[in-house]
Amino acid sequence: MIESLKVHLGHRDAYRLTGDALLEHLREHETILNLVTASAIEVAAEAESQGLPAREGCKDLAVLLRATLKIAPEDANRRSRLVKQLPSLERVREKLHAGVISARHAQIIADTVAKVPAKKAEAVEKELCRHAPRLNPRQLMYAAKVTRAHLDPEGTYRDEKEGVAQRSVKMGTNEHGHLHLIGSFDTLTGQKIQALMHALAKKRPGDDRTTEQRYADAFAEVIDLALATKVLPTNGGERPQVIVTISYTDLMASLGTGYTAWGDPITARLVRQIACDANILPVLLGGEGRPLDVGRNNRTATPAMRKALAVRDKGCAFPGCDRPPAWTEAHHVVHWLHGGDTKIDNLVSLCSHHHHVMHDEGWKITFHHGIPTFTPPKWVDPDQTPMRNIRVDGGLAA
Repeated sequence: MIESLKVHLGHRDAYRLTGDALLEHLREHETILNLVTASAIEVAAEAESQGLPAREGCKDLAVLLRATLKIAPEDANRRSRLVKQLPSLERVREKLHAGVISARHAQIIADTVAKVPAKKAEAVEKELCRHAPRLNPRQLMYAAKVTRAHLDPEGTYRDEKEGVAQRSVKMGTNEHGHLHLIGSFDTLTGQKIQALMHALAKKRPGDDRTTEQRYADAFAEVIDLALATKVLPTNGGERPQVIVTISYTDLMASLGTGYTAWGDPITARLVRQIACDANILPVLLGGEGRPLDVGRNNRTATPAMRKALAVRDKGCAFPGCDRPPAWTEAHHVVHWLHGGDTKIDNLVSLCSHHHHVMHDEGWKITFHHGIPTFTPPKWVDPDQTPMRNIRVDGGLAA
């Protein structure tokens, strides 16, 4: 079989196939992959029975498979587990050996059967094997959850409580200062998070962000909204806040580097964006960089101004955006650092995503009859046709 496949690859003649014939070949190749994996599991089982892992100095079968076959740890672990589980799952074994399900399908069924009471195991295996050939692994996982919830509600509830006990969030920054999050949440909390993130990550008109970027921006918006409330717990008498230290000269010139309170470097350009709608606390430093005097917060939009912006802009003013006022920041059209006043006709409501766009992508904002108008850069629109959000001016909406 190996030689015939090599010949097929050498000829590179797949282009001769079209339509139904091409689909049939795709199905045949997937069946071959399933059969090869099933056979590999059987060979691995024989290696286990002959004590090959110990003889090769490996802790267990999974380690032997990783070292010998150079496969991913998750694949090695799956095969190793199936070696132990398949002997008691005759239906699963038959489906796998027929090539109609993959090792991933088999693992999902085996794991589900292992969780239910022994008297219900056969019924669960039979039901899932009946559906597995026409479902992808994710769909089968859902079917397994539903089946178990009906046949073993007590066990399902124990899993839900275990999810609460196992909740966790890990945070860490990489060499670029980017934050990485890895989390695990119980079912109820997970549903809340998904409902919120799905709502905020909806694709907007002209949106070219990836799905992952939209979810990241949605998460950032949740954080911004939380930080804007006055009900968060204090830390050292202060509400949660981001502190950045940078010299005034560097800030004005968009050069140099600032530092967060955690010691992470941050560019002057990003600090300028933060300063667009944040409290600035001037700190006079001595020759050795020691704080000598701390000034007062200043130059952010007042609550009255924010209400006026909400009435005028009705949320994010960027053309096509539908973010409500509560999810926006007050952007200085002429930056405050350049002498721009903190007044209504120099402020525009922007969501976090479009605030980034304004600072990084060359858009310009002007006011016509008091309404913010956006002029795109030439790489977006060679004619640079002015645009407005339909909520503030339906007649001139893009």
